[in-house]
Amino acid sequence: MTKLAEMKPEEIREKRENLINVMNSYTERVNNKEALTPEDREKWNKTITEFDEVNNFYQTTDQGLVDRSASATVGANLSEVSNSLRSLSGSIKVTPAFEKDPRFGFKTDNEFLRECMNATRNPDKADNRIIAVINAVGSDEYSRGNWQSAGILIPETFIDRMLSMTPEEDFITPRCTRIPMQTSSVKIPARVDKDHSTSVTGGTRVYRTKETASVDRTKDKYETVAMEANEIVGEAAATKQLMRESPISIPALIEASMKAANVDKRIDELLLGNGNGMPLGVLNAANLALLKVDRVTNQHDDVIVSGTDVLNIAKRVYGYDKAIWIANHDLFTVLSTLVIESPNAAGIIKLFSPVEGGNGIMATLWGRPIYFTEYSPGIATSTGSDISHWSDCFLSCINFSEMIYGELYTEFNRSVHVRFSEREEVFQFVTANDARPWWKTVLTPKRGITTRSPFVALSNTDTSVG
Repeated sequence: MTKLAEMKPEEIREKRENLINVMNSYTERVNNKEALTPEDREKWNKTITEFDEVNNFYQTTDQGLVDRSASATVGANLSEVSNSLRSLSGSIKVTPAFEKDPRFGFKTDNEFLRECMNATRNPDKADNRIIAVINAVGSDEYSRGNWQSAGILIPETFIDRMLSMTPEEDFITPRCTRIPMQTSSVKIPARVDKDHSTSVTGGTRVYRTKETASVDRTKDKYETVAMEANEIVGEAAATKQLMRESPISIPALIEASMKAANVDKRIDELLLGNGNGMPLGVLNAANLALLKVDRVTNQHDDVIVSGTDVLNIAKRVYGYDKAIWIANHDLFTVLSTLVIESPNAAGIIKLFSPVEGGNGIMATLWGRPIYFTEYSPGIATSTGSDISHWSDCFLSCINFSEMIYGELYTEFNRSVHVRFSEREEVFQFVTANDARPWWKTVLTPKRGITTRSPFVALSNTDTSVG
């Protein structure tokens, strides 16, 4: 009450009107069958309580008494005005202008119609009497477009919903192998078993031999894969006044934005992170198991990807039945038209199958889902018409089940103390996680020369001759 006593009457009235607007916004939301959050109800209840206090105080001020007096006498004033109008109505006679000059200066109806036709054919030579009629249209009526001519009477409407685009969903993390993390540092034992030329287990071998004959003793080799959870932090501040008066929940708005920004950073790092204080991305050069496939030899520079390139990538992917293709939207047209010749030159086989609308089936490349994403490397310079315009690893096929992901914690905190003097509340988003490919080399097969990896990408190397 002490603060209200220190305010000017016009300030108290303005505060009272602001509170009414806030209460009306919540009422409108309820009338529109919109569900309110517990935070919304608490804010509404506080607004009503504050309004009662402000309104009761305002009515005790001089200006408040003036307003109450005006409300009390408005009925009597209207009655007096009504009686006066009834007395005057008997002595006032209004004659429409057309009764004095029914043809508006034209002698006959034919003359009026003739001048209308002339004005239509040649506006520059229109009769002045016609011009007067034309100029009057759009200048002497009340209109919405003219602010001073009743346009001010049309109120603006505020919709308490925020329009925003939907960022890309995280299509990578759900495919990774989840590792529980109770501490920030986790070490996972792994078998050194990527060289199948001697053993598929990293050393253990079995033999066929005669009874009682001895065999060589073998054992496996092991290594550790280390994960180190590092924090991602985001902060934002909002004034108390904004949160009190805004019909939109500011904390919910900030939290949604923080979560979207976190997904953005996570996808980017899972693909290209350098592993220093962040995840090691599958397409980063520091990934020792990344297998880069060169384009077909003697392929023209303007043939960015050929059908044979796709087959060469697919045959190198370990666990192809779990893999997905990843490409930038820059590559959409190229991949959509890829074909290969079928056996015996009987025709062509299309490698790309488009999305089947409405049934949830996504596009595929050589039988596996393909994700076109802005996070994949794409055209680096110019138009992309030459292979030299493209970034390295611009097309990849990844089996993310061979990538490990761990999350230590995720928090969304708020504090009124950090910027207390500024009357602001600070919101903080914190998450600690790590991810990396656990393979440290490519797979050497028992026979043949085709090495494989869960992480295969097409190189932008120029393979043409001359």
